[in-house]
Amino acid sequence: MALGVMAISLATLLASRDAAIQHAHETSRNVTAVLATNIARTIETSDNSLRTLIAALDKPAIQTMDRSLRHELLFDRTAAEYVTGTGITDDRGRVIDGCCSRSHTWDFSDRDYFIAHRKSADAGLYVSSVYAARSRRGAQSIAMSRRINRPDGSFGGVAIVAIDVEYFRQLLAKLDVGSHGVAAIVRTDGTLVARNPPLTQAGLVNVGKSPTFPRMVNHDSGFYSAPSISDGVLRLYTFQRVPGTPLIAVVAPAESDVLASWKRLSWIVGVSASSVSVAFCTVVWLLAFALRDHANTQVLLTELTQTDPLTGLKNRRALDNALENEWERLQRSDGSLSLLFVDADHFKQYNDSHGHAQGDIALKHLAECIDRHVRRRGDLAARYGGEEFVVVLPNTDEAGAFQIGEAIRREVEQREPSASSEAIPPFTVSIGCATGRRSYPSSLEELTSSADLALYAAKRRGRNVVVCAGDIVEPAQPQV
Repeated sequence: MALGVMAISLATLLASRDAAIQHAHETSRNVTAVLATNIARTIETSDNSLRTLIAALDKPAIQTMDRSLRHELLFDRTAAEYVTGTGITDDRGRVIDGCCSRSHTWDFSDRDYFIAHRKSADAGLYVSSVYAARSRRGAQSIAMSRRINRPDGSFGGVAIVAIDVEYFRQLLAKLDVGSHGVAAIVRTDGTLVARNPPLTQAGLVNVGKSPTFPRMVNHDSGFYSAPSISDGVLRLYTFQRVPGTPLIAVVAPAESDVLASWKRLSWIVGVSASSVSVAFCTVVWLLAFALRDHANTQVLLTELTQTDPLTGLKNRRALDNALENEWERLQRSDGSLSLLFVDADHFKQYNDSHGHAQGDIALKHLAECIDRHVRRRGDLAARYGGEEFVVVLPNTDEAGAFQIGEAIRREVEQREPSASSEAIPPFTVSIGCATGRRSYPSSLEELTSSADLALYAAKRRGRNVVVCAGDIVEPAQPQV
């Protein structure tokens, strides 16, 4: 009987170990998907800027424009904080205009992004390796570039958008990968673009030397376990390729961190099972308590994984589940489903002016404002990421959704004095609204995209406004 109990205990522990690893993989896969999506959006925005710049340079009106005015029009209106420079070079790599000032005379003929386009007319969008920016005293950057052709099709130079590597570091810094885990963005040649935690200059390695790195290069996504070549720690690597680029997003929690709870449980169950030979009833008692504690822990962990720790609202994972469930329910009824995308205006400047601690207080206040107006059973408010929130409103039409959005916007703007808002400097929010029904749109992605485009329209209309997707006359383009 004791051997039977020990065999069952061993099987349970092995199953729990597999479940813990599978849960870690699923969590990491969601994180890498979000990370890759954010980077892909940044790359797409930069590519759109390059295409627009090249198209503008081909227009006679632009070519004959005063040089100072052209510089201001094409190069001094960068809206994205992570873009550190935009410029164009001639066929010898010399800067013609842009890159912080029209007076710069930098020579970029040695850069890989210039050489690639000079050698090939079909390079398309080229994402460079990390380099030390000459125009910014060696600050690390990567460049997005496209070839500029002369009217006869010959090589005429390149258009460049430079992105500060600090942007990627900030993305990774927001991720919690455990005390021994790693999150990184690497190129397919094995060089590190960014890493959390960062490596010292002496500890920098080319991960392309790892025997397992070809798995990342040869697949769009995947999961495997391997020791790190930098510190020897066994980690669970989940990776996803950023589409159309040589960049790979990697999240790798340490196996010791993932299995820490499982190891503690193993000791408890092991000691309990060994005691069967002395008193079987005692072992059964201890095992029952261990299983009960384990079940309670799982329930608590499930709740924690669905709650944003700062605001107390639901997190991205809970939001995705709710959206899928409400969309499936919508397809079986004649009701409606509305979404509100809520984004704090100029929040980076807010943090820079008042500090990140005050910024967190402001986000909590915004979450409270949203929660006060999202009270129906079935409604859901979630923190989408950073200063952006999403509200899911089942059985709510356009007018009702606009009314709720306007109430949230007005309360944030007016900031009625309360114990939680007295010390909060003023700020505003922009809100995009979209409503779907069973017949339209055709997918959940289209509905969320409509709400996102409405949010962009609200930003363009001066912020501190609610815009419904049905009120957008022309398709909105993301701000660069």
